[in-house]
Amino acid sequence: MSSSDTQDPKRRPDLDTVYSINPDGSRNFLQVAEVKGRWTTRRYFIFVLLIAVYLLAPWITVGGHPMVLIDLPHRAAYLMGASFTNQDFHLFFFVLIGLGIGLFVVTTVFGRVWCGFACPQTVFMEGVYRPLERLFEGRRIERMRRNKKGGPDKWIRKVVKHTAFLFLAWNLSIAFMCYFIPTRQMLRDIPFFHGDLTPLVWSMFWTAMLYFDYSWFREQTCLIICPYGRLQATLVDFDTIVIGYDERRGEPRHKGVETGGDCIDCQRCVEVCPTGIDIRNGLQMECIGCTNCIDACDEIMDKIGKPRGLIRFDSSRGFETGKSQLLRPRFFIYAAVILALCGLFVNRAAQRESFQVTILRSQGLPFTFQEGKIRNLYSMHLQNKSTQRRVYLLTAAPDALADCPGTDFIIPQDRIELDPLSDVPLTAFAEMPRTSYSQPENFSFTVTDSITGETQNIKVRFLGP
Repeated sequence: MSSSDTQDPKRRPDLDTVYSINPDGSRNFLQVAEVKGRWTTRRYFIFVLLIAVYLLAPWITVGGHPMVLIDLPHRAAYLMGASFTNQDFHLFFFVLIGLGIGLFVVTTVFGRVWCGFACPQTVFMEGVYRPLERLFEGRRIERMRRNKKGGPDKWIRKVVKHTAFLFLAWNLSIAFMCYFIPTRQMLRDIPFFHGDLTPLVWSMFWTAMLYFDYSWFREQTCLIICPYGRLQATLVDFDTIVIGYDERRGEPRHKGVETGGDCIDCQRCVEVCPTGIDIRNGLQMECIGCTNCIDACDEIMDKIGKPRGLIRFDSSRGFETGKSQLLRPRFFIYAAVILALCGLFVNRAAQRESFQVTILRSQGLPFTFQEGKIRNLYSMHLQNKSTQRRVYLLTAAPDALADCPGTDFIIPQDRIELDPLSDVPLTAFAEMPRTSYSQPENFSFTVTDSITGETQNIKVRFLGP
């Protein structure tokens, strides 16, 4: 019988080993018990909300475009009605840094509440795949007995379960790809994408990854791959709100309710833990803050007539002294940094222009001679950053090289029509009689949006011998 079908009933979680790995290195496949309670209800409400946002965001249109779409082939993105091009990629820096520091703030104050309530790994594992597993294979005790007994009933249930897992993984991968491919195109092309191998390969890749993760790898993603659990050790302190066990109240453990502490060592908190830890051993890297142990312990306390809260949200200082300080200096430091980043992002986003012109280095010599005149070639790149078709006018600035008599400007394409979020290369020439040139001169070309009147001056330099 494979190690994935059983769970050693004699072994208990400790601080020296990973419970999901057996001493011989094989996998100890965790059979997580179901739990009900106030925190579980709140988590499932959040799960439903997040999954709905994940599935519906690409379908909702704002300003004629998807609410969220990253259009890689056209180097553009749409977000809540705003359009962005590759020239706006620097704004992504503020978003990433802001999200990272925001996570620092949340972790400093509330521990790993992100992992337990909002991380996609937890949302889909605990909100979708685990309930499906219970639907097909039954409750924890039933699954363990059936796995131990074997037989056709076990394998039929597993085949049906894994077929459902695979189908669900495929649908989730398609939903993810809708953030990169418009939904109407996806509906037209799936499931075989009509010979377009790129989306077909990516859909198969993500389907395989999601199926592998949620059907077998599971909690190992949090324990081995995700660096956040190790990072939290540098972010939490004695006043961070975490899930913990009230040792003063619970010890000494005793099977009866008349003697000893309130903990009756029923192991219920261990059975419901999705990462296989014993919360009574203290705060551990493997704890994802899922609150299963809180609801499980509260349920037992209700049955034995003891007050709830033996396992609860509190700070380490709170468990020791009964007092904790929620707001402290590091919280305000992180908050100040986030506000500064938000201010910079808003400022940069507000200064975004509807089109952008950049000067490109021309190949060859910086200038040429032709019939007694010095000619300079200027290469430019014009990009329409708006979601509407635009007409732009390219001219030399009115005062361009005004002090150099006989100067001419040659602009082969002075009227440019551009589709939304498209771009085009442009060229322009400046000619000056050799007798008028004495030193390099700065001047500008002007690009004007004929509809809005927005104007940009592109500074260049006229060079000669």
